[in-house]
Amino acid sequence: MRLIFLGCGYLGYNLNIRLKEKYNAEMWGIDSPYVHLLDRFTEVDAFDPDALSKLDFRDAVLVDTVALVANNAKTNDDEEALQEIERKYRALLNVLKEGGLKRFIYFSSGGTIYGDSEKAIAEDAPINPISLYAQSKARVEKVIRESGVDYLILRLSNPFGGYQLTNKGQGVIPILINKALHDEVFEMWISGDSVRDYFYIDDLAKVINGLIEHDISCETINVGSGVGTSLQEVIHGVEEAVGKTIRIERKNSDVHMVQSIILDTGKLFRLIGYVPDTSIEYGIREEVKRIMEENQ
Repeated sequence: MRLIFLGCGYLGYNLNIRLKEKYNAEMWGIDSPYVHLLDRFTEVDAFDPDALSKLDFRDAVLVDTVALVANNAKTNDDEEALQEIERKYRALLNVLKEGGLKRFIYFSSGGTIYGDSEKAIAEDAPINPISLYAQSKARVEKVIRESGVDYLILRLSNPFGGYQLTNKGQGVIPILINKALHDEVFEMWISGDSVRDYFYIDDLAKVINGLIEHDISCETINVGSGVGTSLQEVIHGVEEAVGKTIRIERKNSDVHMVQSIILDTGKLFRLIGYVPDTSIEYGIREEVKRIMEENQ
């Protein structure tokens, strides 16, 4: 089966290298710092219907890892920005439908779309997207369901691990590791007792594989560990793994940030028997080893 990853960033690159041996996997997108690491890449603007329609994606599963909005984005007119995102996705999905795509897998945001929840939250809970990033995910979910395309919407929590460009400042865990290794100050924009659901990139690859093997479609599914970890616990875990104390400077953010979110992954277990294999402690140790090797 052909498996196409749309977007050549952190998620697309790492999932591609983990699944390319089992599937006829390839990456499509615009140029990025990850492209030179690939032996197979098709350059295309996914939101240019004419360019995309010239490519062959018949009977393929396409995984959309594109990020049109940063998680800290702000605009002067949020509604105008959201309508433009809707327009782009309607055009994209129309091309994919007409071209005979088998299934469209979209990465939504379980970490932001529900708003705050101190208890593990399931897919049937009301959503409360407050930030522009979260609202964009909710809008695209709606467009996908209305498109007539065979789909899966995966509400991801906080994936980490695998190869990542450390100079991009993405992901709190690699950022903390780099700050500890270089004795630099970590700017904390949210309280230390804020809780997130972290899960390792290998487990996300396992989920994609399981959903394809079980031929799951037209579902909205939480993907995470089902376990909440506070930022302070992450900091402590990194300090233990690195053997250094991290200097912290507290900052105030003018972008709304979720204080606590844990995903209920019971539906994913019922569908494919998913249980995460990697603990956050092991994942942090693996990240420390990777980053230390890169810094040598």
